[in-house]
Order: sequence, then structure tokens, then C-alpha cells
Amino acid sequence: MNSALATPVIDLQQFECVFKEHYSSLFRYVKSIVKDSDLAKDVLSDLFLNLWMQKDKLDIHNLKSYLFRSARNGAVKAISAQSSTPLSESFLDISEESFNPFERIVAKESIKIVEQLMQKLPAVRKEMIQLRLHGLKNHEIARILDVTEKKVEYHMREAIEQLSYYMNQSNFDRATIAGGLMLVNIILTVF
Repeated sequence: MNSALATPVIDLQQFECVFKEHYSSLFRYVKSIVKDSDLAKDVLSDLFLNLWMQKDKLDIHNLKSYLFRSARNGAVKAISAQSSTPLSESFLDISEESFNPFERIVAKESIKIVEQLMQKLPAVRKEMIQLRLHGLKNHEIARILDVTEKKVEYHMREAIEQLSYYMNQSNFDRATIAGGLMLVNIILTVF
């Protein structure tokens, strides 16, 4: 289903396509905020139920942005209800087909290090990185967070600089630092 709809989701088949296309990335995103699989499922159940119930009233121009913004709002409400603090969480998998065993070890170590270093970033930058990891573009992130695209670009640049600085100041071996820096640049610049 096209993610840039000017009309609302109309029938059950279209709704099912939207659900199948977006559920897994929304689930990972919400779970990274609420830190609980069951709570993430509840948030998404509410989101999709509301989407279905309001389907004739909504005028959605960018479905992906709408879904991520709604998921974020639902996750924040769920956290507020439980008075928990949202934290970043890894959802990167290292494919066995993509890397040899040594590369997998270095990549996994690099991801762990980048995750640790991401905890030092301001909350808005961590959230932008999470959204980027879910494949959203700068303009979509801007819509979800209700900021300008320039602000997203600025925070992404600053996040790259901060993470690069943290990596260079660390006591990790050169391969891990190189892998981490490469991962940071790929995450924040390729999409």
C-alpha cells in the first residue's frame, strides 16, 4: 500500500495491507520506547483500532509519518501511565549470510558500543536515530516529532559528531572503533 495517501484507509483489505506493511517496524519502535512487548502490542492494538474506527474521518497525507507519530504518542501515554522512563534499545540483527564470523563479532561489538554511546546523546537525538533506523527519511522524522526538517538535519549532524567524538575518545580496539564509526555514518547518512 502506498504510504502517501491523501484519502483515508477505506476497506478491510487495504487496512490489512497497512497493518502487514507497518506493524513490525512500529512494534520495534514502540517496544524501544516502552521496553515491554505486551505493552507495545497494547499500544499498537489501540492505534490500529483507532485507525479503523476513524477511517472515514481521517485525511492522511503521509501514512507512515502518521502511524509513527501516533505510535510515539501512544507509547508516551503508556509510559506516563506506568511512570517509566523511555530508553533506547537495539533492534539491529547481524545476518549470518551478510558477514563472515569475524565480521559478525566486530559488527556486534560495534553495535553494542554505539548503543552505549547513544545513551549519552540528548533524548531528541536518540529518538531521531531510532526513527532513522526504522527507515524514515528526515521529512518524515520532522513530521513525527513536529519539528522542521532543518532541525532534524542539524540534530543528525550533531549526533554523528558526538558519536564520532565518543568513539575516538574510547579505549576500544581500532577495528571496533572503525566498525562503530562506519555504523554511525551508515545509520545517519545513508537513508
